[in-house]
Amino acid sequence: MSRTYSRRHYQPSPPVENLPWWKSPLILGAIIAGIGIIGSTLWIEYTTQRVIHIRADDSSDSAEKYSLERQQHCRASIQQYKPGDVAITTAFADRPVTTQNISIFNSLSLLGQCNKAQRPIKNQQPGTSLILLLEDVNRLIKKERDRRNYNPVVVTITLQDTEPGPNQPPPDDQRLQELVHQITADQGTIMLMVENPNVNHQLRTLLTEETSAEICSFADISNCVNKAFEIGRKL
Repeated sequence: MSRTYSRRHYQPSPPVENLPWWKSPLILGAIIAGIGIIGSTLWIEYTTQRVIHIRADDSSDSAEKYSLERQQHCRASIQQYKPGDVAITTAFADRPVTTQNISIFNSLSLLGQCNKAQRPIKNQQPGTSLILLLEDVNRLIKKERDRRNYNPVVVTITLQDTEPGPNQPPPDDQRLQELVHQITADQGTIMLMVENPNVNHQLRTLLTEETSAEICSFADISNCVNKAFEIGRKL
């Protein structure tokens, strides 16, 4: 029995053409997607409203033990900064003292200052004056307006207690309301983080009609600061 063998012809596979990387659809797609993500991020960053932030911390003798709260206030604020923001730092007790006034370029470089546990100022006289602080906040805002900085204002304050002492204004609810209203009326929002429950309740009642003023506790500092910036950047 004879067998017939067929001759098989093998066609060599065509050589695979190695495309230059800039012609590869996958690589080009990845590059375009990356550019899109970077572009959208830069656009959001560029269009974000810049603000003037005034951060004030109670540095009175009675607030000495609250260094962790002051540090938390510092870190939460710096994490919210964008290039072009103005950051003003104030310490207050029997009087307010501005300790820093800068334009933000690289906020991460500022985080180291939040590790300082020591109070920036100490009482010269007994007492803690919220009214003197708010008067100074309005002065700082006017100074920025005189420099033609018309960005919204975010004011965040840690306050252990209000204890007016010698040569300090006595408690005056009407004056306090007026000072807070001056801030909110000038494209501002104010967040008071208060440790003393009685003062916390008093300020809530007093400022109930100020929609851009809020009172919260020391237990919620980070969230309060974040909310203040969120409101301020939308003003």
